[in-house]
Formats: sequence, structure tokens, C-alpha cells
Amino acid sequence: MASEKTSYLENLLETRQKKEKKYLAWKVLLEELGTAGRKKFGLTAKANFTKLKTALEPFLGSRLMFSEHFSEWYLSLEMPLDELQREIASEKTEYFKSLLVWHKAQEKKSCLPLKLKAVELKILGLKAKPVPSVSALESALAPCLGSELMLLKKKPATSRGRETLYLAYKMPLERLVEESLQAQSLKKNFTMKAIADDLPLSQAEFVALFNRMLDAGQWQVTKIDDKLNIAGIKPAPVSVSPPTIEQGDYGLFREEFEKLDKGRIFVRICNLRRELGWPEERFNALLRKLRAEATIQLHAGDVSTMTEEDVNLSYTDENNFFYATMTWEKR
Repeated sequence: MASEKTSYLENLLETRQKKEKKYLAWKVLLEELGTAGRKKFGLTAKANFTKLKTALEPFLGSRLMFSEHFSEWYLSLEMPLDELQREIASEKTEYFKSLLVWHKAQEKKSCLPLKLKAVELKILGLKAKPVPSVSALESALAPCLGSELMLLKKKPATSRGRETLYLAYKMPLERLVEESLQAQSLKKNFTMKAIADDLPLSQAEFVALFNRMLDAGQWQVTKIDDKLNIAGIKPAPVSVSPPTIEQGDYGLFREEFEKLDKGRIFVRICNLRRELGWPEERFNALLRKLRAEATIQLHAGDVSTMTEEDVNLSYTDENNFFYATMTWEKR
């Protein structure tokens, strides 16, 4: 009987492994056992973790193990604990990436002020009450950022205020300023204060970055109001050589992107460039066109995980911003 139950659990995990997961959070495990499986181990659908572990532990054999990660218990195939933790963290990373992808699509912004719901706090092993501190959120999120995401903190404007934590794509801060400038410059009641308030930067940090961008000729002031405040800006015109896009390039580009994507959302530009094998200007011309049409979104990525060749095969735009990965906005 023990051998039969052990085989039952092993088969359950091996089936999951075929779906690229070697583990099950205990509540998911309780659901996947189903009525027949729970009956086999003397469990009900409302069993807590203690009852589940007590019922299953005698039948884990030599290939299965229970272990705790991010304040949650998991049943997994036997493996080094650090490897399992990396896999679980990677899954959480994809979840928070999806939050940012949705926010970007709705708000056209690459940073999201974190006001997490109870279910999202639970993913991080945190409770909704009492409200977790910014430092607790930061510590819980740190292992789940992967190579594409980063956290930014904005200090309160007053001594009674509270720090705000932002989730953002890894990119130069200038790019975040540029996004806010583009969004706010289209509004009738344009103010520089609205732009500064919109960003995960202190006023002093924003002023320094904005002045640097003006000095670099990236933006032009087009209007001032009666109080001599900036009341209009626009991107400086950039001289870009005419695109040399060949017939059928879009279809080939999209096809190779889909092959590399495999549901992961982000694709490395260097890998896409290798697969297509196009001359640099042909690839860059289409990349620029798709970005201008808002068909794709470019992201900085983490250079520390890339080889020198990967960096060279990525993309640097006309404003000298570096991008390592891309997502397809119009699915």
C-alpha cells in the first residue's frame, strides 16, 4: 500500500514536470489530488497544511520532499533547495512582470506604484494586516525581480508622508522621465510639477535629470506661461536615415519573435537578431518602425547577465538608450 501511494504522488509530480514545473504549492497539491486522491490519503478538501503533511509525509519515498520557500510549503521532486527556490522565484517574477505589462498597456508607463492586494501579498508570503512596511515589501520582492525588473523608492514630500515603492522595468531613469514627459506634454493643463509627481524620483532628482536631457538636446521647450514656468515641451527632432525595409520583413520578424517568445513575454533582441541574420541597418530600421508604431516595447534588461557579444547584438537608439529585450504590444 505504501509503495502504491508513493508511486501515486511521484506520478503526480512527474506529470507537473512535463509542464516545466517540478513542484506544487500545498494548496494547489490539495486541489490536484482531487476527490479520489484525497480519499486515498484520508483528507478532505478543507484540510490544512499540517493535516496534508501528516497524511503524505510517510509516503514521500526517496524522490519527493516538502520544503518551505517564501513563507509557503511546496511538495517537489528531490533537488537542491537553492535550485528549487530559484524556480519558484522565477514563477513569481513572471507574475509581477505580467502586472507591469498590463500597467504599461493601460497607462503607457514603465513603472507601477505598488499597492498590492491581499492575494498578491500572499504570493510574497506577506499578510495584508497589519499593512507591511516598505522595507518588508522590498525584501520580499527582491528575489522575484529577475533580470528585467527593479524597485524604486520615492521619499515622501512631508515628514508625515510614507515612502512609495515602485516596480519598474530595468532601464535608464532618463527613459522613465521621457515617458512621463511624452504623456504629460499632450495634456491641456501641462505642468512640470505633474511630471515630477508622476515619477519615482525626488524633486531634486527629477530636476537634475530633466536639465541633463535639455543639455543633451533631447527635448525642446516650446512655451512658457505668465509666471515663467515651462508650459510646453516636445522631443528634439532626430535625424534618422530613411528605413530600408524590404517586402516581407514584418512577417519574418514576427515569426522569429513568436518562436523565441514561447509565452515568456520578453524576447532578447540579440537572440532575435541572430535568428534573422539580417544586416544591422535592415534589422534596426524595422525595429525603429515597429517601436514608433507602438507595435513593440523595448526594455533595458540586465547587462550583467549578458556576454559582450549579446550586448553588441542588442540595440542602442538614436538617444543613446540601450535596450536588451522587447515585448510585442499588439497581439
